[in-house]
Amino acid sequence: MARQTPLVIYGGRLIDGNGGKPIDNATVLIDGNRIKRVAVGKIDHPAGARVIDASGKTVLPGLIDNHVHYRDLLGELFLAHGVTSVRDLGNPLEWILAQRDAVAQGKVAGPRIFGAGGGFYGRATSEHHVVTADAAEARRATRQLIELGVDYLKTHLGISVDIARAVAEEAHAVGLRVTGHLDTNIMPYAEAGIDGVEHATGCAEATIRSQEGLKRLAGIKLWLAKFLGPWALAERDHFAEVTDFLAKRGTFIEPTSVLWGASLGRRAKWEKEDYELLKHPGLSYLPDNDRLIWLDHHYVAYGARARETPGEDVVIGNRYSVYGILPAVEMRDGFERLGEFLRRLVKAGGNVVTGTDAPAVLPGVSLHREMEFLVELGLTPMQAILAATKIGADYLGKADVLGTVEEGKLADVIVVNGDPLQDITHTRRIETVIKDGEVVDTTFHIGFSNPIPRPHSQEFYGYPPPKLEEVSPKVAREGEKELAMVVKGKDFFPGSVVSFGGNMVPTVFLSQRELTATVPSHLLRVGTIPVAVVNPRPNEFPGRRISNPVALIVKFSG
Repeated sequence: MARQTPLVIYGGRLIDGNGGKPIDNATVLIDGNRIKRVAVGKIDHPAGARVIDASGKTVLPGLIDNHVHYRDLLGELFLAHGVTSVRDLGNPLEWILAQRDAVAQGKVAGPRIFGAGGGFYGRATSEHHVVTADAAEARRATRQLIELGVDYLKTHLGISVDIARAVAEEAHAVGLRVTGHLDTNIMPYAEAGIDGVEHATGCAEATIRSQEGLKRLAGIKLWLAKFLGPWALAERDHFAEVTDFLAKRGTFIEPTSVLWGASLGRRAKWEKEDYELLKHPGLSYLPDNDRLIWLDHHYVAYGARARETPGEDVVIGNRYSVYGILPAVEMRDGFERLGEFLRRLVKAGGNVVTGTDAPAVLPGVSLHREMEFLVELGLTPMQAILAATKIGADYLGKADVLGTVEEGKLADVIVVNGDPLQDITHTRRIETVIKDGEVVDTTFHIGFSNPIPRPHSQEFYGYPPPKLEEVSPKVAREGEKELAMVVKGKDFFPGSVVSFGGNMVPTVFLSQRELTATVPSHLLRVGTIPVAVVNPRPNEFPGRRISNPVALIVKFSG
């Protein structure tokens, strides 16, 4: 491989990622894929070096998105926004490791990828999820994953503390981190060795101690509602205890604050921004299904869109503010409680890192929104930058090579036009991206492709096909005034609608396993009527996700 041309970045204001005072008129010398020298003022540099004038601009470490679900065609979107490293939270292991290696070899454009495969689950919902019966089996599976080359270990819902401890002990023995996605108190899992959690899960739950709070927490049934809903119930009296505990252990908290966008009125603004970006002709390779997720946010994380047409409103049923479980005013209060919790955690010396859940949200730009929301939550711009650089690298277990602009570190550096310490939105003003010592072409290329496509199309984003198990009653009479029907199954959402003989009928969401529907009299005609449930787009664009049918008999009156 030919030796890379040395790079010199001079004249900029350097925020090196260590949290100290910025260095004015800094010079950064890059030789090969490493940072060779950082100095004040101009320095001697090798003849033939490429020189980048950063006067009036800010130099930063490359940004890290610590929560993504990588897909084939996202590389250019990440790089164009200065995201030089990502941590993948769930994919077929062989595929994500092949993607990681292809990017590392320069065969496919994209950020550095750190992967764990599907992760450990209490109950598998995809073929790449790992389910173990006990701690001994978890140890064996962890050792096998380590041998296959994972970059960290992931645990998810339904994992016992004993299994989490077994995974952590095996991972820590070889220097790997362990992340968790929880739906219960974080503290026992942190004690068991979990290094950090996604979406700040388990943190609010650790503070909810009152009987009323526990009762309301148990009432949150929609799985995705558990990302945000518990914060509206978080009990401030216990914040100090939990944040001090997490800070002392060094547990990393990835809050995915960008997922609060809809509840805080950002939805329309972000959709407009996304629309302007996706109009770029160079991005025409992006699938329509992805565009639907980003431009209309059908993804449940943003809640069902309120309908303006009265007829549509009736079909959808009650208007759920966010996730169908809490009024908007309570969600805003939850956001404020999350902010107070994170501020306490940082003040106590704890770790907050950035993550977006992309591509549930548009990759790349969403990391800048995440930093902006961290500032809105009360962190300083410097603290938000550290979350996306030094602390993020530490969560990856790569603090020795990534996350700061220092001599000897890998040369992942960005130059932005502005001062993000004065206005955090200036991180969006990307001028230059350097990854692994090379200046990245951040334009979008209409012919961009990925020679290793993802092996199956099963998606977490959007809505899965619903599964209908039974309807009650099973028999109705012709001419009844109307029929109140209970529909049970799996994977129902606030936007799900019951289809009766091909006709959409007024539907109310009760939980992911139960809906109620009202069939008007004029549809009760004699026959064997197919009943199905329809989930919103996207997936199978431009159609919808439709369940298996179940029959309901309408018999003659009298």
